[in-house]
Amino acid sequence: MINTRICTLLIAITLFISGCSSNQKKYLKKLPDIPSNWSSIYEGNENSNGWVSEFEDETLYGLIKEALENNKDLGIAYENIKIARARAGASLAPLLPAINVGAAKSQISTTIQNPNGEVERIYNYRDSLTTQLNWEIDIWGRLSTRSKASYLNAKSVYNDYEAAKLSIVGLTAQAWYLFCESKLQTDLAERNLQTRLSTLKRVESRYQKGIAQSRDLRLARSEAESRKAELLNRKKALSEAARNLEIIIGRYPSSKISADTLPGLPPRPILGSPEDVLKNRPDIISSEIQLEQAGLEVTAARLAFLPSLNITAQWSTSERDWSDAFDPDRLAGNIIASLTQSIFQGGTRIAQSKITESQMKIILNQYSKTLLNAAREIEDALFAENILQDREESLLNAFKEAKAAEKLTIDQYNRGVSTIFELLDAQSRRLSAESLLINSSLLRITNRIKLHLAISSPLFEGI
Repeated sequence: MINTRICTLLIAITLFISGCSSNQKKYLKKLPDIPSNWSSIYEGNENSNGWVSEFEDETLYGLIKEALENNKDLGIAYENIKIARARAGASLAPLLPAINVGAAKSQISTTIQNPNGEVERIYNYRDSLTTQLNWEIDIWGRLSTRSKASYLNAKSVYNDYEAAKLSIVGLTAQAWYLFCESKLQTDLAERNLQTRLSTLKRVESRYQKGIAQSRDLRLARSEAESRKAELLNRKKALSEAARNLEIIIGRYPSSKISADTLPGLPPRPILGSPEDVLKNRPDIISSEIQLEQAGLEVTAARLAFLPSLNITAQWSTSERDWSDAFDPDRLAGNIIASLTQSIFQGGTRIAQSKITESQMKIILNQYSKTLLNAAREIEDALFAENILQDREESLLNAFKEAKAAEKLTIDQYNRGVSTIFELLDAQSRRLSAESLLINSSLLRITNRIKLHLAISSPLFEGI
């Protein structure tokens, strides 16, 4: 009869646990489908052996190294790894017996009346030693399942750190080149101010000779002042870009850093299939681990409905002298093994089971969202590669034409053929075209960095 009950219980437990895994498989079917090819047209040139090195920028290399050592957000992420690993180690404790040892000294006083009728107080002292053992036998694997989930959490946190490290590298590179672009734009604003001041002198000379009108002089002065204001704005943006970069790399924001020119773009990296690329991203690896962890949490919550086997043992002694208290022959002890099944806990375990299942569904949706966002980042970067290249070529042609038109207009103005309006307009067009051309170089560099981050390219050769 007892054997029949045990077999029935084991079958129920097997079905119970298999139901947990079948639910996980059901959830996994809800993940988005990943196509075999990218939707954006893209052709790579060579495999990336370290995209930071490919830019051939020693300053960038040094800034990234400094950021990885000093960035505060990265420091926080690293400490989170230590916390998660410590918690994972602590999760093994419930699998082992807990042993407590106690020692005490007690005083017992009694009063007696001696033959003389006097009351006398007598003190007795006893030394006691107690050893207690409590151990829940993990017969269904509930405790080990929770421990595995805790270790998976530590792995997930580590991959979050790796994702944060990639993000910091990308932020550093983008901030550095934004700073360099701001310096180029400031230099351009300085040159254009000098151009406007030169034009103003030319107009003043013509005005003094009676060739130019008062209106021309005022327009030239207005443009010179506008360029001064533009230069001040550029200097402000340059200072802010410097301070932003210094914060990222962990320096005090003193705006003491020096800028450089924008580099040329290295060859495009070769891409694998969407599945091959996406599975290497640390954020996706972390999401996968979190999903596996959530499945274990669901299993552990369901195993909590099963009876628990506990062993309790206690040894104690109470003697007049410490030397006797440590004598093994004087110990008194008992060992109790109990199989406990919860009948009523106010719905706590049912609620906890529902919570873990809902949490798993949340993590599943977050995982799906991470997959889709990662694919979008890559598709956006791939699509932008061609668009930004064509845009830069058009802006280069526009700059060449605007520069030639400005030169012709200056010559015509000096000969009295063009008006001050045409001269100022030609200079403004050349200024705008050159500024957009500088910015287009930054946009291509920024997009290339985003592409490398999105596909998790190696940062440095061999790393």
